Amino acid sequence: MNPPRDPVADLLAQGIGYPVTQFAGASGSDDALVQLALVDPDQVHTEASSTGDDLVRQATRLPSGMVAVWCAPLEQANRVARHAQSILDLEASRQEGRGLLREVESLTVQVMQDFEELALIRALSSNLELPQNAEDTQDFVLESLLPLAAGVGAVSIAILLRDERSGNLMQPLWTGPAVISDTSVRQLVDRYTHEAQSVPVVRNDCFGDQPCGREGLNELVLVPCSSEGRVHGYILACNRIKEDLGDDPWGQPGFTTMHASLMETAANQLASHLQTSRLLRQKEELFTDVIRALVNAIEARDPYTCGHSERVACFARLLASHLGFTSSECERLYLTGLLHDVGKIAIPDVVLRKPTKLNDQERAIIETHTDYGWRILHELDALQHVLPGVLYHHEHWDGRGYPDKLAGENIPIDGRILAVCDAFDAMTSDRPYRSGMSVTRCLQIMQEGAGTIWDPALIDLFLEHLEEILEIRSSHRPRRHPDRPAPVNGQPTVPLAPVAMPSISTSDVPTLPGSGMVI
Repeated sequence: MNPPRDPVADLLAQGIGYPVTQFAGASGSDDALVQLALVDPDQVHTEASSTGDDLVRQATRLPSGMVAVWCAPLEQANRVARHAQSILDLEASRQEGRGLLREVESLTVQVMQDFEELALIRALSSNLELPQNAEDTQDFVLESLLPLAAGVGAVSIAILLRDERSGNLMQPLWTGPAVISDTSVRQLVDRYTHEAQSVPVVRNDCFGDQPCGREGLNELVLVPCSSEGRVHGYILACNRIKEDLGDDPWGQPGFTTMHASLMETAANQLASHLQTSRLLRQKEELFTDVIRALVNAIEARDPYTCGHSERVACFARLLASHLGFTSSECERLYLTGLLHDVGKIAIPDVVLRKPTKLNDQERAIIETHTDYGWRILHELDALQHVLPGVLYHHEHWDGRGYPDKLAGENIPIDGRILAVCDAFDAMTSDRPYRSGMSVTRCLQIMQEGAGTIWDPALIDLFLEHLEEILEIRSSHRPRRHPDRPAPVNGQPTVPLAPVAMPSISTSDVPTLPGSGMVI
């Protein structure tokens, strides 16, 4: 079978004006001129003429590896050879130019893709605050994926997140209209989970007879959202937005590897955010649990105040939310509420647990607990934000409180909020020397003290949301401390961390001189 005609051979024939025959190296192995052109490809070779011949054969190797052979008049051989070489040099330059152009186009596409990825990453990163709790995670994810939907030109994007506790996939969240049912989304994820672990899944043929076929679904890209070996969920882009391509029915683009790469980049960044958020929440939960343990230690000294700090913390968080505080600011109030009486750990039991009403001297000792609270906490960088509430929750609106006799709005807002919440819980709770007063009587006292003891605006807010306050009060139960499990068959039931103990020979252990007893 003859090899296909090399276009450069035709170009050469047209340029020199003589017919050109092409040979493959193998087929022309018995032709000395062809062999010479193969061995020395950088020039035109002329076969020595026989006596009396008017024509000579000339040959050169083409860029394709073929050898072009033609016959030229003897007297024009040199001119034809130079002309043929110039044609080949020009064609080589053209091919090099076309190669460079293709390379430039390829680099341009890559640069554009990199630019789109950078723009997408910037869009994903800008103005995004890590979720403070699990409830904020869904809003965070949807806000993160809106730029991605526009970046890949998807009609809508669905994400299935894993529940942090159960590990099960939750209900899909959509950036736009739900293209397919939630059941279909789960089925597609189940079908392509294994494949998606290695490469993004791209399908542009989601018709009824295909595995990905679902009514309303034409194209898809599926990528896992994972980091450090932990799969947080899956991101599914559904259907490319159609472009106006006139009468070209085959020109509608589907998803490409570039779109898959963009989605993979976004998924990796989102997974990193989710992992960071999860670790931060775990750290904050551990931090809060340690604080609760400290509060429990304080309240264990006075059984009449058991649960007081937790209730005050919940009341304060509620009022903060109704004041329009952010979720992180509300958690600050909650943490401050837990710690507001931490200074009482420095108060002597004879005063703290006195079964009768305190005298003036004992009252003065109790009032030092705000200063002690500040002293205990002020060197802890992680708790700087709770200091205003801990120190100033006994200041009065008229400036007659303690410790610094601040007045009005000079009292930090955290201190004013806690003052209201602390007073309500203290007045309605039992004490050794009195029973807790009724809610009605307590509210009467608080209304009378609005503008003198407490911030009047906060008293109004407290009364406005009294139903929620009472619900917290009635539903709150002090945390039950479980009994420590006893050993079973002489073995501890508390998990122990494995410790590698070095083996020690008795020969290495010193003995008492003259006794042979091991020390």
